[in-house]
Amino acid sequence: MAHGAANIQMRTLDPCRFGDYATKDWQVVKAKEDYCLRHEIPFPHFNRLDGRPVKPSPMYQRLAEKGAVYEEVFGHERPRWFARAGVEQRDHYSFRHTPVDDMVALECRAVREAVGIMDISAFTKVEVSGPDAASKLDRLLPNRLPQKVGGIGLSHFLHESGRIELETTVVKLAEDRFYLVCAAFFETRLTDYLSQRLEGADVSIRVLSTDWAALALQGPKSRDVLAATRTAELDNASFRWLSAQEISIAGNSVWAMRLSYAGELGWEIHGPAEAMLAVYDALWAAGEAYGITDYGSFAMNAMRMEKMFKGAGELTNEVTLPEADVMRFVRLDNDFVGKAATEASAQAQQNRDIPWTPIW
Repeated sequence: MAHGAANIQMRTLDPCRFGDYATKDWQVVKAKEDYCLRHEIPFPHFNRLDGRPVKPSPMYQRLAEKGAVYEEVFGHERPRWFARAGVEQRDHYSFRHTPVDDMVALECRAVREAVGIMDISAFTKVEVSGPDAASKLDRLLPNRLPQKVGGIGLSHFLHESGRIELETTVVKLAEDRFYLVCAAFFETRLTDYLSQRLEGADVSIRVLSTDWAALALQGPKSRDVLAATRTAELDNASFRWLSAQEISIAGNSVWAMRLSYAGELGWEIHGPAEAMLAVYDALWAAGEAYGITDYGSFAMNAMRMEKMFKGAGELTNEVTLPEADVMRFVRLDNDFVGKAATEASAQAQQNRDIPWTPIW
């Protein structure tokens, strides 16, 4: 209230953690559930099941039939892991090893050694377009905006104090059209941030989180699987890292983005929700010859931590970019929100890193 933003992590208390799906009826259901769970043991990853599904993706039923155990993030249903090999399709709670750990290990191995596919539709997806889109976004983000159509950049929105509001992937779909992707529970924070700082600009902000869906295709065989669904070249020269191309899969126009949160060779496929089930089926059919495996958020999180990729759990409003060790995504030759505080934090961080030498 005093400084315009909290300086400690308040995500679990932030009213913005709920979207417009939190209707009065939904609130009553969840209030009753909370009351009934008041004496339950708070196991890790405890899954609250009442009042769901709220926002299932186009792949929801297909993946449920294949063993998906879901979690809810900002109303979206996202696969946590997949039940296989006789393991019961439900949450297994413990403070020790459970069958879930074995299933997650299997999924990680599949992505590392062959190819995995994940429904990542829960990510927040926002389009910023209009004559002022490029110039205004460039003044907000510490990293340089992608210069070419199809370019992809990773950047962060900051508070004036230099603390991190959220991390976002920025894709340039056209000269005046940008596609922003971030964690599901930052949707309201992102739209509020943009609305406040782009007020009066000639831009349009459109939330695509439910209108569009997305898939991650990851692993050393992902290029072979994607190639089997289209005729264009996918080698490094034709489809470079951190670039996007509009392609057709199963007769549907989608955006293929070469990036990987799992740290392996891979692509994300984003497009209209009504097309994505057919895209999933086509990729699965093409991948069966390569041992394609469904995987969920538990495996995704394990793999990104193994690669030391920071996520929403580390990039919070309690730290600045230098403190989070992500200054490689900052260019200081341009102005941006929080620049002065970022430079001051970088200097303080540098001073702390200087080895101390006694004078005697």
